[in-house]
Amino acid sequence: MNYRHLILSTIAGMALTLTPALAQEAKKPEPKQETGAKPAAPAEAAPTEPAPKEAAEAPNQSVPDYLDDRSTPEQLVKSYYNAINRQEYARAYSYYADEGHTQPFPQFQAGYENTVSVELRLGKAESEGAAGSTYWSLPLAIESKQKDGKLTVYNGCYRLRLANAAIQGVPFVPLSILDGTLQKFEKPLDQSVPEACEAP
Repeated sequence: MNYRHLILSTIAGMALTLTPALAQEAKKPEPKQETGAKPAAPAEAAPTEPAPKEAAEAPNQSVPDYLDDRSTPEQLVKSYYNAINRQEYARAYSYYADEGHTQPFPQFQAGYENTVSVELRLGKAESEGAAGSTYWSLPLAIESKQKDGKLTVYNGCYRLRLANAAIQGVPFVPLSILDGTLQKFEKPLDQSVPEACEAP
């Protein structure tokens, strides 16, 4: 047997060995595809539902920036209602002089239980000095918004006092609210500030 005959015999044997495997591979069934069937569409993200109309139209009740300023009667009263709008009732209570506390703190706080916000308008403060102290009367109007959405306008006057800072001892007593009178008023807020108050 020469080398040429040996090589041909080897190739023939390999062909016989591979033929059944190739035949089996050729017989593997292909996946059936239904006639007219369409590939499944990719899942779509659920559409975002628009916010309810009521929520979209709801007023912005964001908390106002902190304000604590006793430098003038106007700034003190602004700070007072800033504390109310931030629901910092202990701070609001502290703006009253000791003799200006006409009710205990729990009752004072309960008085604002249904209040959502208060909008403020101020007039011009008038001052008067007496016995080492300066007194002011300040006309104002407020619009109170309740939890049920009701708006009510009030107007009136606040009285404030500052004892002479140069002769005070400790603890120092800053400018404080002595008292205030408010009553319901039927006009819009911007038309409700009294022109003046009685002398302090």
